[in-house]
Amino acid sequence: MVSENNKRIAKNTMLLYVRTLFSQLLALYTSRKILEIIGVEDFGIYNVVGGVVVMLTFLNGSMGVATQRYLTIELGKNDMLAYNKIFSMACIIHIVMALLIFVAAETLGLWFLNAYLNIPSERMFAANCIYQASILVVLLGIVQTPYNASLMAHERMGVYAYVGMGESILRLLIVFLLLVISYDRLITYAFLLLGVQLISALIYRIYCIHHFEECKFHWIWDKTLFRSMLGFTGWNLFGTIAWILKDQGNNMLMNIFGGPLINAARGVSYQVSSAVQNLVNGFGTAVNPQLTKSYASEDKKGLHKLMFSSSRISFFLLLLIALPVMIEIPYLLHLWLVEVPAYTVLFTRIILLEALFNTLSGPLITSLLATGNIKWYQIIVGSIMLLNVPVSYLLLKLGFSIEIPLIVSLVIILLSIGARLWFCKYLLSMTILAYLREVVKPVMIVFVLSPIFPMFVYETMECGFLRLIVTFIISVLSVSLCVYFLGMSKGEQSFLHAFVRNHIGGCRK
Repeated sequence: MVSENNKRIAKNTMLLYVRTLFSQLLALYTSRKILEIIGVEDFGIYNVVGGVVVMLTFLNGSMGVATQRYLTIELGKNDMLAYNKIFSMACIIHIVMALLIFVAAETLGLWFLNAYLNIPSERMFAANCIYQASILVVLLGIVQTPYNASLMAHERMGVYAYVGMGESILRLLIVFLLLVISYDRLITYAFLLLGVQLISALIYRIYCIHHFEECKFHWIWDKTLFRSMLGFTGWNLFGTIAWILKDQGNNMLMNIFGGPLINAARGVSYQVSSAVQNLVNGFGTAVNPQLTKSYASEDKKGLHKLMFSSSRISFFLLLLIALPVMIEIPYLLHLWLVEVPAYTVLFTRIILLEALFNTLSGPLITSLLATGNIKWYQIIVGSIMLLNVPVSYLLLKLGFSIEIPLIVSLVIILLSIGARLWFCKYLLSMTILAYLREVVKPVMIVFVLSPIFPMFVYETMECGFLRLIVTFIISVLSVSLCVYFLGMSKGEQSFLHAFVRNHIGGCRK
């Protein structure tokens, strides 16, 4: 069973990696062209206006996590009747939630957009148009949540991969359409993206209804189940709000203190970070259902082992790509963009550093949510996250530089990891000392030692495409060797040897 689970994780990781690699290659080109076509200022406006809508989706984020958790638990128990009951209840709840968020977006959100955001007066009409398009995208995503959660619970990553690649192709077509459309390109871009999301949602929904009998909606109302899901959502809601405020609150602060051009720099930085993270996020997506199912089957030993290994692997996979990007980001941005917004290099390095350490939290979060006992976990960790905005605001008012919200966010991430470890000890019977020994120690050794040779290349070679290639090669070799000799256990090294021998032997035959 363990071997089958590992094979499933490896297969799903590979499918998601292919999807992401294909999507990100196209995204690098499309993002560059979009920035060139609509301009830096309009790109910043799109980024900050979309952030207002995202802030209003805090309820869906919590409910989506609840839906994923409940569906995966029942699938682990192989109880399809209970699965269908949860699925149907989730559909009803998400429809109601979409209506509530629609009302909030058209009142509170619309007021905030027009009263407080730093947007040039001549672009306010365009800002309001893309705001409406963003609302429709969000509402579509909300009612689609139970179907997407079902795909993840059933581990059908192939469908997710193919549809994702199709989305990337459609976004590329949008770029070519913008070149020949004379109407306001910012507004056109927003509504064309809405069309792409609608097509994807229809494909996911049709697939789930056709392939999973338990994903056919039936009108049902179970008060006990509703209270259970609402209770889980309620406590998770606090953490979700805190997380959104940490990110989008920073976005708003940077707009208020710096204007749309700073938002453009932050937007580009997050695109680079997302591109890098998405290349390795497939592993987390593939392993999360196994973590939840391990808890559902009461396999604590297997759960701890999977938590430790997945935390390390997630960090190492991201470091493999993030290290050369952080080193060569000035030249990469020069190759990618026609006009590089100020502060983009600094923002990107800080955001990637935060993303690296945040990979350690993924398996911890999934495992803690699987317990369902999340009241004090969300209160404590959410309170730590909420410190981000007031601390950043105070420091900006005192005259600190515009990147200070990102630095505060990095510190907050490190503090939240410590809090999650404490809760893992009490809710999952995990030994913190074991986590420090099995995860933190090898991760920090690799993190400190692997940049030495790539940085030597960066400092000694002349800036150019040749240095870029050499830096990437040396970085990959350096990280790989450090991981093999300093980041892997003897058992993992033996497993890698056997894996390589079997596959090379199979190819030779």
